[in-house]
Amino acid sequence: MRGIPILIAALAILPTLPSGAAWAQNQGEYFQRDRNTSVLERPRNEFIAPPAQHGAFFVKAEAELGVSLDNNIYATTTNTESDVVASFQPSFEAESTWSRHALSASASAIRREYLDFTSESVWNAEVGVSGRADIQRGFFLDGAASMAMLTENRSSAGAALLAAEPIEYDTANFSAGATYTTGRVRINGAVSAESHDYDDARLIAGGVADQDFRDYTETAISARVDGAVSPAVAVFARASQNQRNYDAPAAGSPNRDSDGYVVEMGVDFDIGGTARGSIAAGVLKQSYDDAVFTDIDGASVNAQVEWFPTALTTIEVSATRAPRESAITASAGYTETQISGRVDHELLRNLILSARVSFGDDEYSGIDRTDERFEAMASASWLMNRRVGVQASFTHLDVESSGAAARGDFDNNIARISVSLRM
Repeated sequence: MRGIPILIAALAILPTLPSGAAWAQNQGEYFQRDRNTSVLERPRNEFIAPPAQHGAFFVKAEAELGVSLDNNIYATTTNTESDVVASFQPSFEAESTWSRHALSASASAIRREYLDFTSESVWNAEVGVSGRADIQRGFFLDGAASMAMLTENRSSAGAALLAAEPIEYDTANFSAGATYTTGRVRINGAVSAESHDYDDARLIAGGVADQDFRDYTETAISARVDGAVSPAVAVFARASQNQRNYDAPAAGSPNRDSDGYVVEMGVDFDIGGTARGSIAAGVLKQSYDDAVFTDIDGASVNAQVEWFPTALTTIEVSATRAPRESAITASAGYTETQISGRVDHELLRNLILSARVSFGDDEYSGIDRTDERFEAMASASWLMNRRVGVQASFTHLDVESSGAAARGDFDNNIARISVSLRM
């Protein structure tokens, strides 16, 4: 656990905060972040049906029916194919109404049906549960677990472009943590485990691309210390250590196991009527056991800021830089850098207009390849009544892949309209 000394050091970054009667206020009031409400969070009880109460739980169910036109379903540079895609997405949520402790559960599924290229049709599904145990004032334990059955996007790296059908994979997640708050200090620690299991890919040209080299389990431990400057602003230090262990590689293939750490300092804030968010920066490193793979290191960035210029408009900007696992045999990982911006505007009480743009850069380790992505989206959401809503959107994606191992440039346009039915 090479990152443990750094993890311990990060917990000592913040100076010791003084104590005294002036600080003996209600536990946690310095860390409440409810002074602002975004356009999408604003309650609209006259247009959205409240959840139904069943015993000690609030239950919400919804189904979405949609149709979209995709002009490049295989994400190819040339010989593009278009298709009409119908979708059906039911979802369910339940949340406890207890005054102490909390328990919630959710389940969702989506069917995408391609009218012409039926081999692209897929089911995705996910279930999850989370809970909180209140031990005493200012101290609680929390945990979560989830499982998902997913399919890889055609725009992904590796065999996704060459597969005869979308590549299926399963994930499982578990996490547990503890949070203690006293006066202006909050301390959090957590552990987590996540597994990925990929099915082999049957290729368009014949044969099978073995995907077992991508199956791995990641375990992580993290810690964070916050110190409140005021009820609206806090500074923090956090650190995490991870270990990524892959299944036994095929004969002759290198070992993709690695371990890494991230250490960051930052500030989070919620200034009423103005802005809220979190900004953190630091260092990261992912070290691979096999010398054939190049280690990933450098700056770490995690930022998300919302600005409220008016009560009817929310502007959000976010930025991340982090190491990711690669789907390419010759490269164990890549560094993902992404910057995005979003605007939500309440044109009418029941009509919300949104726009989003994002810029991404994936720099692969060990091979000559860099993928640059630009994505733009515009959408409108019309709440017809408490049970029915209509959404329309248009998304443009442009990917430029450069280097000796590049996959080829492509762009993709998707126009979509859907109807949501709330139970």
